[in-house]
Amino acid sequence: MSSDKKKIKSKNSVQDILFLVGIIIFSSILIIGLFPGRLNAGLVDENFFITTMMTIPIIAGIYFIVMSFRRSLNINTADIPESIKKKITLSFVFIAVLSAMPIVIISSNYFNKSLSKMFSGRTMSALEKSVDLTHDAYYRIEKEVTSELKTARFLFDNFMLKTDQNDLERITATYRNSELKIIFFKAVNGALQITGNAQTSAHVDNYKLYRFYSASGLPGIRVDRIKIDSHDIVSGMFRYRDLMVVVYLPLSDEIKVNEELFLQARDDYRRIESQKEYFETGTGSFLMLISIVIVGIAYLISIYISGNIVRPVLELSSASKQIAMGNNKMHIEKRSDDEIGVLVDAFNSMAKQLDENQKFMFQKQKLEAWNEMARKLVHEIKNPLTPIRLSAERMRKLVKEGNPNMQSAVITGSETIITEVNSLLKLVSEFNNFARLPVKKAELSNLNTLIDESILLFNSYDNVEFIFNREENLPDILIDRSLVRQALNNIISNAIQAFHENGIIIITTGIDDSDCYQVVTVKDNGPGIKADDIDKIFEPGFTLKKTGTGLGLAIVEKIILEHDGKIYCRSKEGQGAEFTFMFPAQIGVV
Repeated sequence: MSSDKKKIKSKNSVQDILFLVGIIIFSSILIIGLFPGRLNAGLVDENFFITTMMTIPIIAGIYFIVMSFRRSLNINTADIPESIKKKITLSFVFIAVLSAMPIVIISSNYFNKSLSKMFSGRTMSALEKSVDLTHDAYYRIEKEVTSELKTARFLFDNFMLKTDQNDLERITATYRNSELKIIFFKAVNGALQITGNAQTSAHVDNYKLYRFYSASGLPGIRVDRIKIDSHDIVSGMFRYRDLMVVVYLPLSDEIKVNEELFLQARDDYRRIESQKEYFETGTGSFLMLISIVIVGIAYLISIYISGNIVRPVLELSSASKQIAMGNNKMHIEKRSDDEIGVLVDAFNSMAKQLDENQKFMFQKQKLEAWNEMARKLVHEIKNPLTPIRLSAERMRKLVKEGNPNMQSAVITGSETIITEVNSLLKLVSEFNNFARLPVKKAELSNLNTLIDESILLFNSYDNVEFIFNREENLPDILIDRSLVRQALNNIISNAIQAFHENGIIIITTGIDDSDCYQVVTVKDNGPGIKADDIDKIFEPGFTLKKTGTGLGLAIVEKIILEHDGKIYCRSKEGQGAEFTFMFPAQIGVV
């Protein structure tokens, strides 16, 4: 059993090593497939390798957890040289790998090509031009505002306009239908006087505009893009004596929206473009992880499916072993109507037929055995009857003749008759024991203890040495102590009678490899049994002793069979004999 466990452990270790090697090869193929050009150029991000090296232990850890769980449940087929379950599992994994790898590689290459097209120079150029167009609109407005301010400054400097209220209103009238707004701010007696076509404008709070420019003491013309409340304007101003002249034009919503849109698009594009390498590497890593997950899922599904497929086959295998050990009453539950179900039906039919044939053969063999026994019994009875009849006839003759030697003849004849009658009584007693064994009274007993008792019984033989190799912690089983002791004593007695001089009897107890039987082996170093006689020793009436009845070993076999056990004999002439008893090991099996 230990050697089998070592084989299974070694096999599991090989599987684990192959799996880890497969993971490394699979990852290498994915790297080469996902990044063929970048790998040669040395452009694969080190983060990708870090991700890969982190992924491999995770997948390996999941594998070992799953395999440990399976092995803890003893879900294995180690007794089947070429496991169907293993083949199905490997097929699923192979198909998953075969289908996942092209998809992953093609998807990655397609994504990288699409990414390269998206981040082409033409795209960035188009975005820059769009931003420039919005700036051009702003520059045109700024230029227009500057032009108006210069014109007004020229008119004031050349005294073509005065700062009185009439001239200011006249200038304001010229801007009445214009989008441009002109405002004159003048302090009169400590109060602010505002003149212009934007006095009632809903676009700008004129006081906020005045405060903005009042804080500036810069000379000359200045133009600004400012935001007052929620309104964007392009505004300019200059000072002339105590007058502040302000010209502004509100920016249209279309210009503002387009500017914000194009600027945001350009900034987003630049930010994404800076992460292009990360996207390419990250996509490859993500696709690789997805492929590994797919393979893992395929592996788990294959375990489940193959388990359902293989389980009936394993049940058939186990049931076949039971039949091989003589249990023809095996019946497997049919779970489906497919090919496995047909196989189960065929097996159950075969087992039933074998059971019926075994019963028929048993009855036939039993009848033949009784016929043979009757024939041998008649023969054995005839043998002592002849001397009995001759002795009786001789005594009758001497009595009739009045022979003087009559007394001694009667004594001799009566002794002969008594001897032969005793022989007949012994024969009848042995036959009675064979034909009608006592009713089996099973009780929990230990074979080691039983053997100790038998050895103690035969210790009085000085020419016999006993060696007892016991299996420690041998569990108790249900047996009839007296019957099993009778069988064991018979085997030991036969061995002792076969010794010409000193002899050795080795008794060994243990459990067979299938854990189904407790085994007792009795081996001697006597003369052994001829090869031609091995198959006959358990037949009723067969004996190798001059005074034997031929029923001893037949009774032993019957006792063992009554316990649903088995008995075997192995021997070579001149090398001793070995008898093996096998009793069902499960407690409660009788």
